[in-house]
Amino acid sequence: MAHLLAADVGGTKVLLRVFDSQTHEVLAEKRYLSANFASLSFLIQSFQAEFSLNNIQIACLGLPGPVSGRRAKLTNLPWLVDADVLSSDCGIPVVEVINDFSAAARGINELSPDDLICLQTGDFDEKGNRLIVGAGSGLGVAPIVNFKGEFTPQASEGGHMDFAPLNATQIELLTWLQKKWTHVSYERILSGEGIETLYSFFNAKTHGHSHFNIGLFTSAEQVHQLAVNGDTIAQRALDTFVEVYGAYIGNAALIWEARAGIYIAGGIAPKISDWMQKPNFLNAFRDKGRMKHWVETMPIYLITNEQLGLLGAVHLAKSLYQSSLNARTNSPD
Repeated sequence: MAHLLAADVGGTKVLLRVFDSQTHEVLAEKRYLSANFASLSFLIQSFQAEFSLNNIQIACLGLPGPVSGRRAKLTNLPWLVDADVLSSDCGIPVVEVINDFSAAARGINELSPDDLICLQTGDFDEKGNRLIVGAGSGLGVAPIVNFKGEFTPQASEGGHMDFAPLNATQIELLTWLQKKWTHVSYERILSGEGIETLYSFFNAKTHGHSHFNIGLFTSAEQVHQLAVNGDTIAQRALDTFVEVYGAYIGNAALIWEARAGIYIAGGIAPKISDWMQKPNFLNAFRDKGRMKHWVETMPIYLITNEQLGLLGAVHLAKSLYQSSLNARTNSPD
């Protein structure tokens, strides 16, 4: 009996699951805070020790950053992950590392209808491509190719595209942000830190002063709660967040037609689903001039299951294990 490990690594948290290769029974699962560990190897070793896991044969790890070969330097964590080093450190014979949104894309087929909120019905085409976008600690995006019914994600770092303001307030926001960062990407706004940044910006505008203690006093969760309670500064921050989010996803849809669905993942959207379902998001998404009709044809789904990346890593770990069985079966005696 072999054990398989799946991991969804994020800038804030890491979710790990070990399951049986035959029955798929979950043997251990835990969420860890990323900042509490100096490396991914140390985190996994701690997990192994805590649950006495000494028979892991295959690991599949979704990582938040560009993967080059078998290595990845994570964007929002000071970790350099090398699959071969991790294999040696943790005693796991087969280790596969993929981009976290490649993992998330593979998790879509594991979702149930209850895991989705439809934001735009569109004109669904099962033969079309998909697109996945998600804001959390950072901003991820991945086009997904449909080849004869098999959906294959493509690596991307599109969250770091230049932020393009669309109105006077957003132009003012960009100017304000450029005093802190020479390059202002969409991720600076479309992330948990981005919500805190927006709150700081509108607080500065309201009170007639400017400061750069971005995110120091008010968390993204607190901003949402303040908005729900009627705080006008927090409401402006969330209104702007969903408008920028909608415009960004609309831009991605112009590049990548996703008639089999645009899927919004990440840790933020489920927590502010009330704001995502207001008109601001879809109005910004559809505001593409002569191409409005084009983006209106694409279905949009908000994913509420926050284990999406883990589900994708589980799916790939199972595939790797089955491939290893097939290889042994087909090998000559």
